[in-house]
Amino acid sequence: MRGFGITYSQTSRYLLHNPYVIGSNEGIQAAWKGLEIVKAQGKAKSIGISNFQRHHIEALLETCTVKPVINQLEFHPYLQRSNDFVPWMREHGIEVSAFKGLAPITVGKGGPLDDLLPSLASKYKVSESVVLLSWCIGQNIVPISTTSSRSRLDEYKIASKTKLEAADVEQISQEGSKHHFRWWGKDFFGPDDRA
Repeated sequence: MRGFGITYSQTSRYLLHNPYVIGSNEGIQAAWKGLEIVKAQGKAKSIGISNFQRHHIEALLETCTVKPVINQLEFHPYLQRSNDFVPWMREHGIEVSAFKGLAPITVGKGGPLDDLLPSLASKYKVSESVVLLSWCIGQNIVPISTTSSRSRLDEYKIASKTKLEAADVEQISQEGSKHHFRWWGKDFFGPDDRA
Protein backbone atom coordinates (compact mmCIF):
# COMPACT_ATOMS: atom_id res chain seq x y z
CA MET A 1 0.00 0.00 0.00
CA ARG A 2 2.68 2.44 -1.07
CA GLY A 3 1.88 6.06 -1.85
CA PHE A 4 -0.86 6.84 0.63
CA GLY A 5 -1.39 6.77 4.35
CA ILE A 6 -3.71 4.93 6.62
CA THR A 7 -4.48 6.43 9.99
CA TYR A 8 -4.73 4.09 12.96
CA SER A 9 -6.16 4.96 16.33
CA GLN A 10 -6.68 2.96 19.48
CA THR A 11 -10.35 2.65 18.62
CA SER A 12 -9.46 0.64 15.50
CA ARG A 13 -10.82 2.99 12.92
CA TYR A 14 -8.93 3.44 9.68
CA LEU A 15 -8.98 6.18 7.06
CA LEU A 16 -7.68 5.95 3.53
CA HIS A 17 -5.90 9.26 2.96
CA ASN A 18 -5.15 11.45 -0.02
CA PRO A 19 -6.50 9.87 -3.21
CA TYR A 20 -4.39 12.27 -5.27
CA VAL A 21 -1.20 10.28 -4.74
CA ILE A 22 -2.85 6.98 -5.67
CA GLY A 23 -3.19 8.19 -9.25
CA SER A 24 -6.13 6.23 -10.66
CA ASN A 25 -9.65 5.04 -9.96
CA GLU A 26 -8.39 1.46 -10.05
CA GLY A 27 -5.79 2.30 -7.42
CA ILE A 28 -8.43 3.87 -5.17
CA GLN A 29 -10.64 0.81 -5.60
CA ALA A 30 -7.79 -1.58 -4.83
CA ALA A 31 -6.70 0.37 -1.75
CA TRP A 32 -10.29 0.40 -0.49
CA LYS A 33 -10.60 -3.36 -1.00
CA GLY A 34 -7.60 -3.70 1.31
CA LEU A 35 -9.42 -1.75 4.01
CA GLU A 36 -12.55 -3.86 3.51
CA ILE A 37 -10.41 -6.94 4.20
CA VAL A 38 -9.01 -5.34 7.37
CA LYS A 39 -12.57 -4.65 8.54
CA ALA A 40 -13.77 -8.16 7.61
CA GLN A 41 -10.92 -9.61 9.69
CA GLY A 42 -12.17 -7.67 12.69
CA LYS A 43 -9.10 -5.44 12.83
CA ALA A 44 -11.16 -2.28 12.31
CA LYS A 45 -14.52 -1.25 13.74
CA SER A 46 -15.07 1.15 10.88
CA ILE A 47 -13.33 2.42 7.77
CA GLY A 48 -13.46 5.79 6.09
CA ILE A 49 -11.70 8.18 3.77
CA SER A 50 -9.93 11.50 3.97
CA ASN A 51 -9.63 14.31 1.42
CA PHE A 52 -11.78 12.48 -1.15
CA GLN A 53 -13.69 14.58 -3.64
CA ARG A 54 -16.92 13.47 -5.29
CA HIS A 55 -15.26 11.85 -8.33
CA HIS A 56 -12.98 9.81 -6.01
CA ILE A 57 -15.98 8.62 -3.99
CA GLU A 58 -17.94 7.77 -7.13
CA ALA A 59 -15.06 5.55 -8.26
CA LEU A 60 -14.95 3.89 -4.85
CA LEU A 61 -18.72 3.32 -4.78
CA GLU A 62 -18.58 1.49 -8.13
CA THR A 63 -16.84 -1.51 -6.55
CA CYS A 64 -17.03 -1.28 -2.77
CA THR A 65 -18.97 -3.72 -0.63
CA VAL A 66 -18.56 -1.56 2.49
CA LYS A 67 -19.17 2.16 2.13
CA PRO A 68 -16.92 4.61 3.95
CA VAL A 69 -18.58 5.79 7.14
CA ILE A 70 -16.89 9.19 7.05
CA ASN A 71 -14.91 11.55 4.84
CA GLN A 72 -12.46 13.66 6.81
CA LEU A 73 -11.72 16.87 4.93
CA GLU A 74 -10.90 20.51 5.36
CA PHE A 75 -14.14 22.29 6.19
CA HIS A 76 -14.68 25.72 7.69
CA PRO A 77 -16.61 28.90 6.80
CA TYR A 78 -14.05 29.81 4.11
CA LEU A 79 -14.25 26.33 2.53
CA GLN A 80 -17.83 25.06 2.86
CA ARG A 81 -17.57 22.73 -0.15
CA SER A 82 -19.50 23.61 -3.27
CA ASN A 83 -21.98 21.74 -5.47
CA ASP A 84 -23.92 20.26 -2.54
CA PHE A 85 -21.00 17.94 -1.79
CA VAL A 86 -21.88 17.47 1.89
CA PRO A 87 -25.57 16.61 1.27
CA TRP A 88 -24.51 14.29 -1.58
CA MET A 89 -22.18 12.37 0.75
CA ARG A 90 -24.95 12.05 3.32
CA GLU A 91 -27.29 10.68 0.66
CA HIS A 92 -24.71 7.91 0.25
CA GLY A 93 -24.45 7.29 3.99
CA ILE A 94 -21.09 9.05 4.38
CA GLU A 95 -20.74 11.50 7.26
CA VAL A 96 -18.30 14.38 7.32
CA SER A 97 -15.49 15.17 9.71
CA ALA A 98 -13.79 18.56 9.48
CA PHE A 99 -10.15 19.34 10.00
CA LYS A 100 -8.75 22.87 10.08
CA GLY A 101 -12.13 24.09 11.32
CA LEU A 102 -10.41 26.92 13.17
CA ALA A 103 -8.66 28.18 10.01
CA PRO A 104 -10.46 31.56 9.99
CA ILE A 105 -8.76 32.47 13.29
CA THR A 106 -5.49 30.57 12.91
CA VAL A 107 -4.02 30.20 9.41
CA GLY A 108 -6.68 32.04 7.38
CA LYS A 109 -7.02 35.45 9.00
CA GLY A 110 -7.77 38.45 6.85
CA GLY A 111 -11.29 37.59 5.75
CA PRO A 112 -14.81 38.83 6.46
CA LEU A 113 -15.08 36.83 9.70
CA ASP A 114 -12.33 38.83 11.40
CA ASP A 115 -14.92 41.26 12.81
CA LEU A 116 -17.92 38.94 13.09
CA LEU A 117 -16.35 36.17 15.20
CA PRO A 118 -15.27 38.42 18.10
CA SER A 119 -18.77 39.93 18.30
CA LEU A 120 -20.39 36.48 18.35
CA ALA A 121 -17.87 35.27 20.93
CA SER A 122 -18.88 38.22 23.10
CA LYS A 123 -22.58 37.55 22.54
CA TYR A 124 -22.29 33.90 23.66
CA LYS A 125 -19.58 34.59 26.26
CA VAL A 126 -17.24 32.02 24.71
CA SER A 127 -14.05 32.11 22.65
CA GLU A 128 -13.94 32.51 18.88
CA SER A 129 -12.76 28.88 18.72
CA VAL A 130 -15.95 27.77 20.45
CA VAL A 131 -18.03 29.77 17.97
CA LEU A 132 -16.33 28.08 14.98
CA LEU A 133 -16.53 24.61 16.50
CA SER A 134 -20.20 25.16 17.37
CA TRP A 135 -20.89 26.37 13.82
CA CYS A 136 -19.49 23.09 12.54
CA ILE A 137 -21.30 20.92 15.09
CA GLY A 138 -24.55 22.73 14.31
CA GLN A 139 -24.31 21.40 10.77
CA ASN A 140 -23.80 17.83 12.02
CA ILE A 141 -20.17 17.90 10.96
CA VAL A 142 -17.68 16.49 13.43
CA PRO A 143 -14.83 18.95 13.99
CA ILE A 144 -11.49 17.39 14.82
CA SER A 145 -8.46 19.12 16.17
CA THR A 146 -5.37 18.25 18.09
CA THR A 147 -4.07 19.78 21.26
CA SER A 148 -2.25 18.98 24.44
CA SER A 149 -3.60 22.11 26.11
CA ARG A 150 -6.13 21.56 28.89
CA SER A 151 -7.83 24.89 28.11
CA ARG A 152 -8.30 23.87 24.47
CA LEU A 153 -9.83 20.57 25.53
CA ASP A 154 -12.20 22.50 27.78
CA GLU A 155 -13.17 24.68 24.78
CA TYR A 156 -14.12 21.57 22.82
CA LYS A 157 -16.44 20.52 25.64
CA ILE A 158 -17.98 24.00 25.75
CA ALA A 159 -18.47 23.95 21.97
CA SER A 160 -20.43 20.71 22.17
CA LYS A 161 -22.85 22.41 24.59
CA THR A 162 -23.05 25.79 22.84
CA LYS A 163 -25.90 26.13 20.37
CA LEU A 164 -25.66 29.10 18.05
CA GLU A 165 -28.88 30.74 16.94
CA ALA A 166 -29.86 29.84 13.37
CA ALA A 167 -29.42 33.44 12.25
CA ASP A 168 -25.84 33.46 13.57
CA VAL A 169 -25.02 30.16 11.86
CA GLU A 170 -26.38 31.60 8.62
CA GLN A 171 -24.43 34.84 9.04
CA ILE A 172 -21.17 32.93 9.58
CA SER A 173 -21.93 30.81 6.50
CA GLN A 174 -22.82 33.82 4.34
CA GLU A 175 -19.85 35.92 5.39
CA GLY A 176 -17.53 32.92 5.10
CA SER A 177 -18.71 32.19 1.55
CA LYS A 178 -17.50 35.64 0.45
CA HIS A 179 -13.88 34.61 1.00
CA HIS A 180 -12.04 31.51 -0.17
CA PHE A 181 -9.20 29.96 1.78
CA ARG A 182 -7.80 26.44 1.50
CA TRP A 183 -5.02 25.28 3.81
CA TRP A 184 -4.57 21.66 2.66
CA GLY A 185 -3.84 20.36 -0.84
CA LYS A 186 -3.40 23.67 -2.63
CA ASP A 187 -1.39 21.90 -5.35
CA PHE A 188 -4.39 19.72 -6.23
CA PHE A 189 -6.91 22.54 -6.76
CA GLY A 190 -7.27 25.71 -8.79
CA PRO A 191 -6.97 28.98 -6.84
CA ASP A 192 -10.76 29.43 -6.51
CA ASP A 193 -11.83 25.77 -6.50
CA ARG A 194 -14.21 25.30 -3.56
CA ALA A 195 -14.88 21.61 -4.17
